[in-house]
Amino acid sequence: MAPLGQAKKTTFLKARDDGTKIYSATMDPEWTIHVVPFGGFTLSLVLNAAIQYQQHTAHEDVIYITCFFLKAVVLSAERTELHVKPVRPGKTTGRFMNLKVDLFQDDVLKVTANLIFGSIPLETGPNLPSSHRPKCPLTLHPATAQTVEQFNKANFAKHTEWAVDKSVSKDGDGVVFGCWTGYADKSGTEKLEADTLGVFLDITISPFSVIADDPNWKGMNMWLPTLVMSLEFKVKLPLQSCVSESSPRGFAPTTLGQFNRKSHLRNGRYTDIVELWTAPCNIGDKECVVDEKWRERMVCVAVGGQMGLLVPAELNQRHSSPPDPKL
Repeated sequence: MAPLGQAKKTTFLKARDDGTKIYSATMDPEWTIHVVPFGGFTLSLVLNAAIQYQQHTAHEDVIYITCFFLKAVVLSAERTELHVKPVRPGKTTGRFMNLKVDLFQDDVLKVTANLIFGSIPLETGPNLPSSHRPKCPLTLHPATAQTVEQFNKANFAKHTEWAVDKSVSKDGDGVVFGCWTGYADKSGTEKLEADTLGVFLDITISPFSVIADDPNWKGMNMWLPTLVMSLEFKVKLPLQSCVSESSPRGFAPTTLGQFNRKSHLRNGRYTDIVELWTAPCNIGDKECVVDEKWRERMVCVAVGGQMGLLVPAELNQRHSSPPDPKL
């Protein structure tokens, strides 16, 4: 039961002749919803193994990941392994590098992911002019924000925090949600790194919140298993390196802004789009001086989203013990 910085770590086991490297992982019981590992945490394990694979190469920075959840990842597995391999073995030049990562539990394929790596500081190409560059969509400054209780059944809640920005919600336009989120530990031990963003992408409000009073669903406990999750990284991490003329002070090292739009919930299946932004300070930082143009100074860190389901919570509980081999 460890903080994210420790729990996300994978360990190299062995290499194969075809270029595949195999890493082991531990499914930490704290990083779960009910009894099933949190989807964002599983994404972090995949990213950690892939980033290790690309260390000391010309393509060290993760640019993009799409992760398909084929079967529920469970705590009861004896072995969790991640098999990382290049899509085109032998290709080491060019702007991008493509990897494939498969997560197995006791030799059963549970998750498969495709990733693109590159070198973010060396990327060249056009950017939006300042006249068209979006502001941070959150309007509540984190210095004046107050943390609130996170969604129930999140067993990792003691390691994270969030403060909801109610001003971004729009009735009748899907489910729009904004918050400041990050680590509860402000000592500097925990860092916002590329392989941690999956967690903060996934910490969000449930679309069930707007249908909870529907007579057909009222009183029912729901679970939101992820089917597909994706994330595009816009800047190099960790965030301490994000210093520019527009933001000479840098950004908060343990806090992110999240803007989330869920739409088209139909037959229990929904899609959301998420933007993760830098924060001018940590939540409730009383020493931060609030300036009027703080929203213009913030930078979009990553853009992602997922397709998920709304299903009865009892389906989650079925994964609390090893499956019956007779089934």
